Amino acid sequence: MVKIEKGVQAIIVIFVVLGMSLVHIGYQASAAQEQLNELEKTTNTIVEALQGIQETLQIRVSELENLIIGCGVTIDNGTVATTETVYLTKGATALEALRRVAVVETTYYTGIGEFIDKINGIGAETGKYWAFYYWSENDWRYAEVGAESYRVEDVDNIKFIYTSW
Repeated sequence: MVKIEKGVQAIIVIFVVLGMSLVHIGYQASAAQEQLNELEKTTNTIVEALQGIQETLQIRVSELENLIIGCGVTIDNGTVATTETVYLTKGATALEALRRVAVVETTYYTGIGEFIDKINGIGAETGKYWAFYYWSENDWRYAEVGAESYRVEDVDNIKFIYTSW
């Protein structure tokens, strides 16, 4: 049997322990790399999903933008005229636009529809009524239909004037 000095034995033990430590560190590094790879895959999946959601939201917002219209509403009570912009869904009527900016009282007549009696408490005087106009090219035009029947379009301007018959 070969005798090994205690100093050499200690060095061999140190090298064995160092070797085992290096193997353990290598194993830990490999496990950490696998976890990083899995995390990267998960991150990529999340990023792709978020990009898909973003694209879908952009499409939905674009669709909504095509459904929303802006309309200027002027109310002229004979003393003061005010104008406000309202945003409505496509297909909305002038009466709906008016109701967004004012308190409106109407009377419903079968076969005719709603007749505007008062706007913001003004109206119903003998010989006076709320006339409805729309802007066309360079001039205000008297509407041939009631506000309930007139479908506003994007960037329309409508006006309600309290006037005599």
